Amino acid sequence: MVHSRLKKIADELRKNSEMEKSLRAARSRQLHMLPKVPKLEGYEFRSRYLPCAKVSGDFFDFIQVSPNEIGIALGDVSGHGIEAALIMGMAKKALQIYARGLSSPREALVLTNLDLCHDLDFGTFISASYGILDVKQRVFKFCRAGNCPPLLVNPQRDPPLREIKSNGMVIGIDKSGHQFNQVTEEAVIQLQTGDMLLQYTDGLVEAPDKDKNALGLDRIGDLLLKYYDLPAFALLDTLEETVQNHIGTLEQNDDITMIALRVL
Repeated sequence: MVHSRLKKIADELRKNSEMEKSLRAARSRQLHMLPKVPKLEGYEFRSRYLPCAKVSGDFFDFIQVSPNEIGIALGDVSGHGIEAALIMGMAKKALQIYARGLSSPREALVLTNLDLCHDLDFGTFISASYGILDVKQRVFKFCRAGNCPPLLVNPQRDPPLREIKSNGMVIGIDKSGHQFNQVTEEAVIQLQTGDMLLQYTDGLVEAPDKDKNALGLDRIGDLLLKYYDLPAFALLDTLEETVQNHIGTLEQNDDITMIALRVL
């Protein structure tokens, strides 16, 4: 009896050890596959990827749409762990395929939803945002599928801080694609020198402290205005430090991804 129980415990420990090794390997591969930020004259790109578990359901990507257009994609799969990570890889690749050569972010998201919606059960969805930057014309076309609206910051604008609130719905819920097609809007922004765009997943604004108070959009906006003059990488450092201080000794409970774009 004792020998049987010990063997069962040993088997469980071995399985847990193998799972831990697999998760570490998966995390290493995810981090290795993170895209490099573009280096373009007249622009500064920075990103920050803060998974809450060994594998993440968040993704981001930079897609060469055409010689003068670069796509900026951000996504967040519902749930966490291995299942979310698997769907994340599928969603990222689907959007990447449809986005190439397509100058409309709206059309790219519509096609991505049609491709993925039948592979996702009713409890699983993907919130995403996708923008296309025309580096010559300084035009940013943007569309979102349920993800947080980006923030546009520039003290020379009126107002100096605003959300880009184009309408849209998450990927995977509408199995016919009709409603997704109808509600999804595309915003067009003429960028100017000094503009700072921040795209982010909801893990940033919803990060709770010990009293379950979310960090909140107001505080993020205040920080962007206060530290506007910092380089993009230092601004993301400040946001990350603020989140960590807000969480305190608690474990991070959601993935956080941020992409900053500054127009020089």
